[in-house]
Amino acid sequence: MKISVVKEPSLLREGIVRILQESYKNHNITTYGSNNYEELLHEPNVADVIIIDIDTEINVRPLVDYYKNKKKSIILWTANRNHPELPVLFKLRLAGYFYNGMDKEELVGAITSILNGGTYIHQSLSQILLGYYAHKTEPEKPVGVFSEREWEVIELLAKGFKNVQIANFLFISEKTVKNYISGIMKKLAVPDRTNIVLTALKNKWIVL
Repeated sequence: MKISVVKEPSLLREGIVRILQESYKNHNITTYGSNNYEELLHEPNVADVIIIDIDTEINVRPLVDYYKNKKKSIILWTANRNHPELPVLFKLRLAGYFYNGMDKEELVGAITSILNGGTYIHQSLSQILLGYYAHKTEPEKPVGVFSEREWEVIELLAKGFKNVQIANFLFISEKTVKNYISGIMKKLAVPDRTNIVLTALKNKWIVL
């Protein structure tokens, strides 16, 4: 498999690439900057995962559209929570939205989740995304994905309930709540409770 990083040369890019090379030894890791990123639009061996820094002069939309059409996993990276393109880019429902400051464990966990078909939105961007997906339309719950109790847990997570609050509300133990949350994360291939809520909102399974 192949992972491409589109980011201007820097110590941060070197650090990201080093982590990827150490963690995904069987993957081909390639890097691109503003001087050669357009090569990605013509490569015969298209990357399975592409990480694109949106805080550069690089025109990211052709890359995003190209890889989206190829049904590849796209991760956008930013250091700016108020980036003017974020509302539009959130609407594309890409595989990942990363934020500066991710440590090695978080970065590897997020990419592994995406490689397994999941999604990941960094917590620093989650409130923006939660606000973006908040609406008054009717939810569209899929059939046969979650049990009735799991849906109750998801809806309470979306309301900001902590584990002990969910336990008290549903008259179950806190351990049982943790088991439900772990099961839901596994089904969605997401690493944390924030991404449970964001995935449910993106797919219009729940509304705020």
